[in-house]
Amino acid sequence: MKPFFKKIVQFYLKLFTKIILWRKKPFIIAVAGTTNKTTVKEYILKFLREKYGEQEVRGNPRSYNTEIGLPLAILYLESGESSFWKWWKILIQAKLRALFSRKFPSKLVLELGVEKKGDMEYLLEMVRPTWAVVTNIEGSYSDAESNLDEIFEEMKLLAEKLPKNGKLILNFDDERVRELADFSKTEKISYGFSDGAEARTTNLKTTVQGQTFDFSFRDKHESVEIKKYGRHNVYAWMIAKIVKEVM
Repeated sequence: MKPFFKKIVQFYLKLFTKIILWRKKPFIIAVAGTTNKTTVKEYILKFLREKYGEQEVRGNPRSYNTEIGLPLAILYLESGESSFWKWWKILIQAKLRALFSRKFPSKLVLELGVEKKGDMEYLLEMVRPTWAVVTNIEGSYSDAESNLDEIFEEMKLLAEKLPKNGKLILNFDDERVRELADFSKTEKISYGFSDGAEARTTNLKTTVQGQTFDFSFRDKHESVEIKKYGRHNVYAWMIAKIVKEVM
């Protein structure tokens, strides 16, 4: 897509997204962080759909979470890729949905993709989440420390913009994420494996079928088995459980 046309597409997608969110006023949960956003989003969607029904909860298709992807996710439209005519049709569809759509989910679970300074501000001009989850602020050996500091500043903006009646769900095992609690006036809920996390997992074991662990949150304790491997799945399960319990 040529830069000039891309700016036009961005402008109108942003406009139509703001219109439909103003009309429908869904409850928005944002999922942010450097990794594991999609897995966390899918777990939250699964848990909330079990509680509220399939039609009431929607999330980003695939990983539509950037300045163009996020409005496509909210308007529930496919990407036009590099085709001028496809994008033209998408903008028409976006206008019709923004102005006239009747069916719209009451809850949105949205990944916010942030890579550089200014990304979060742009996304928050479109959506104002009531709750937010931050998975981590970390990278590979090739990521510059200064870049992670920039990402921290973007996540700080998200924390600052949450309403007082919202919730900020933070990974207690990540030092940078833990510090975000100082920048938000909303209720904070921490999760992780470390002592001090409000929602905590212990006794994690790998089995032939997946993983087992004990989970504690607000005086409730349970033994859990999930048929998937990797700590990222345990983190995602914890977050989704917290969201389901407190909503």
